[in-house]
Amino acid sequence: MRKAKAIMNNSIGKIVSINKDLYSVREGDNVFSLSVRGKLKNIKLTVGDNIEFNKNTLTIEKVLDRKNSLERPLVSNIDELFIVASSHLPNFSTYLIDKFLILSEANSIKPVLIVTKLDLCAKEEIKEINRTLKYYKSIGYKVFTNKNIFRIKREMRGKVLALAGQTGAGKSTLLNKIDKTLNLETGEVSEALGRGRHTTRLTKLMYTNKALIADTPGFSSLELSLTKEQIRDSFIEFGFKCKYNTCMHTSKNGCDVIRRVEEGKILKSRYDNYIKLISEVKNEVKW
Repeated sequence: MRKAKAIMNNSIGKIVSINKDLYSVREGDNVFSLSVRGKLKNIKLTVGDNIEFNKNTLTIEKVLDRKNSLERPLVSNIDELFIVASSHLPNFSTYLIDKFLILSEANSIKPVLIVTKLDLCAKEEIKEINRTLKYYKSIGYKVFTNKNIFRIKREMRGKVLALAGQTGAGKSTLLNKIDKTLNLETGEVSEALGRGRHTTRLTKLMYTNKALIADTPGFSSLELSLTKEQIRDSFIEFGFKCKYNTCMHTSKNGCDVIRRVEEGKILKSRYDNYIKLISEVKNEVKW
């Protein structure tokens, strides 16, 4: 009877922040401060985890299965990854964008690209960036700028999102535009280094615009623990019409991808980034 009564007191919630051994868990409009006991102490819980908890003891009793999980940013059960890319200080980087797109594809997370600071670019720079963005749109990715606040709000409603991108790209500034009541700290960008100082220190899910969104610590580098084949298969426009089904798209012999690059059907910078990424993969991948 006691066990049955305990189960009746259990509820389902989502971890929205972690501070040492205390877990803030959201259930509807309520947020509870919980602890962990028993075998769960040996499990690494993350922001975004869906859990079962007891309202009487204020303890987490069970962790539900994750649909996905990222190591950096450390967050789970994400519907969409908002990739915030700066066009100026730090400069526009298709290489970093493609790394984030691979991260999304490999983890079955829908990526959305948001470009900031276009108003700080020269006209020729803007034209070149827009040509690149047009290509990303053509292969099926959603692309916004930080001026498209209404469209971004509409995109995020009812979802669990992570906001990721280079330090100084303007993630916190973007969130302040989405919800002025957040008043998140923003930082200056060093002109010498081309990167900003970290203003977000802990990953947490904030409720805003009928969505849960993680403003994650910014970073200037991103390591992918993926195989060459996983990276290849994350370039969604490559497909597989090559002569050999093991083709890594590095040799012209029957390679459909290289043919389409030469014909201008695949963006050259995308292919160059692909070659660079697979060349960086070590022989043994640690999981």
